[in-house]
Amino acid sequence: MFGSTRRGKDQRKAARRKVSVNGFIRPDSGFAVRPCTIIDLSDTGVQISIDAAQSVPSTFTFMTSRTGTGRRASVKWRRGSQIGAKFL
Repeated sequence: MFGSTRRGKDQRKAARRKVSVNGFIRPDSGFAVRPCTIIDLSDTGVQISIDAAQSVPSTFTFMTSRTGTGRRASVKWRRGSQIGAKFL
């Protein structure tokens, strides 16, 4: 239609950047870190691939390096080995 203001399916608040690099998550209740692959990253969230995604708690700390401080995140969705999370 002419003059349509309808936006596409992807209506995120921040642009995503495809990165495909290694990252880490640390459960809020623990000290051990788990490796993951960062699929894409934005200022407001992250998409990761991780073994046993169903065992990842609903909130965790996302880190781009094993020794980094990281950012707290909350799981928004899970699909197979992938997780989408928003930063808190």
